[in-house]
Amino acid sequence: MYDGINKATMGMLAMNMKQDVILNNLANVGTSGYRKENMVFSSFSDIMAKEMNQGRPRNPMSKSNEMQQASVGYETNGALYTRSTTSFEQGSLKNTGNQFDLALDDNGKSFFTIQGKNGLTFTRSGSFRLDNAGYLVTADGSNVMGHNGKIKLNGTSFEVANDGSVKVDGKTIDKLLITEFDPNMSNRGLQHDGSNNFASYGQGRVATDASVKQGFLEMANVNAVQSMVDLMNIMRAYEANQKTLQAEDKMIQKTVSETGRARG
Repeated sequence: MYDGINKATMGMLAMNMKQDVILNNLANVGTSGYRKENMVFSSFSDIMAKEMNQGRPRNPMSKSNEMQQASVGYETNGALYTRSTTSFEQGSLKNTGNQFDLALDDNGKSFFTIQGKNGLTFTRSGSFRLDNAGYLVTADGSNVMGHNGKIKLNGTSFEVANDGSVKVDGKTIDKLLITEFDPNMSNRGLQHDGSNNFASYGQGRVATDASVKQGFLEMANVNAVQSMVDLMNIMRAYEANQKTLQAEDKMIQKTVSETGRARG
């Protein structure tokens, strides 16, 4: 009886957390370079099964499991563990015609390298500009890094070749420092540092095959339509778990009432 209440409650909590993640993705659908987040759930029994090599834990984010959660709650055996994962799929490229807008066209593998106040960060957003001193910077004034350090543009014309070479008045002055990370590491060894920036806790390396497009911006890799469908599924799952919780509560009240009458 109480196990049913526990499962339904955990199911409702899981749907709330997943809803928050999807709403944050939708809020950033217009943010260039934004990488969507996913929420992964694991129960204590899932983790133990994996650690004891007793079988692969089920994928709790699959559609079949989501439907199972909607009807019977989430099997947690007392604990629910969550973690967020980042999708590094490449977003669509938008032609802006702005010479300072740059996009990486490499299936989402690499990142522009940025010198921020707290060290190096990495981003897929190439929405850059010139500051008053002539340096190529991000919207918040952080420096875009090249192989020779900060990129300063002294001249009248500015071009970026497909390989990231930076030319001013037809002369190559530097090359964009484009970094890639181990795809086999969890989240590629990256963690969010702002809406579209990442800090690294892994080992990065200079990308050798990155392709840069000048005058383009990579948009968020969020599918707004699919996200809305996911929200509707979450609402149905939440309501189903809520009904299960209400039914379990009525059963407890009935049991308590009947026990009281029997004793009387």
